[in-house]
Amino acid sequence: MFFAPTLHVLQRQGATVRILCLSNGNGDGLGAVREKELLAACTVLQIPRQNVTIVDHPELQDGMTRSWPAEAVAQQVQQHLTQHPCDTVLTFDAYGVSGHINHQGVHDGVRLLLESEGHHLGVQHGWQLVSESLLHKYSCLLAVLLSALLLRRGQVLVLGGKVWASVRAMAAHTSQWVWYRKLFVLLSSYTLVNRLQPMTIG
Repeated sequence: MFFAPTLHVLQRQGATVRILCLSNGNGDGLGAVREKELLAACTVLQIPRQNVTIVDHPELQDGMTRSWPAEAVAQQVQQHLTQHPCDTVLTFDAYGVSGHINHQGVHDGVRLLLESEGHHLGVQHGWQLVSESLLHKYSCLLAVLLSALLLRRGQVLVLGGKVWASVRAMAAHTSQWVWYRKLFVLLSSYTLVNRLQPMTIG
């Protein structure tokens, strides 16, 4: 729903892309189903299954009322980066695009880790996806122009181009492919463009 443009560009550049999903989405008791759906979506995005890691941790359970401790997130990300070294990390910003408390927890944990251990883990670049305003988020084709106008120093603009692939990837999440998510993917700026803000690496 959010990162597809950047994933498409990374694929075009020949980068090795790894996905670390910090929850299996078991908030409605559908964890096993949603794990399969995520893998199916990654197949659409041409990300090999062996490059996808799904975490099921007691402190990182899916839900709008479940706050994720930054330390628990940092521990999982550190473990993953130790096993699978990466020079670049991409995550949410402090608002988490939709204001989802789990997305915000991911940001807090990744920021904590990168600021304290980033260079030690071999991370050279950290990027956070900028949360756009409501009007900007649903501006569809105008999103590219708006994003370019709002671009600040240090930020980068990523144009994905593969809109149909983005729609197919989201549709692979069958249990979540309800009417409002269909509208989101079709109208959202995040289907077309990502604005990325650098993170501090310590």
